Amino acid sequence: MATKKAKDLRKGDKILYENQKYTVNSIEVSKIGKFGKAKCRLEVLDDKKQNKIFIVLADDNIESLK
Repeated sequence: MATKKAKDLRKGDKILYENQKYTVNSIEVSKIGKFGKAKCRLEVLDDKKQNKIFIVLADDNIESLK
């Protein structure tokens, strides 16, 4: 499995996060803020087609499934 930085993910990418498989539905990247780190808001779909939202650091590595 390959890893990607959270800020490099795109819509339609398949990821493995917290031992679950998800499909990225949308991604928003914030600017560097008061605490010095940019963050990503990931909206994902799980296997049961339920929406979930994760907030992760933009530089976090996430397992990408291909």
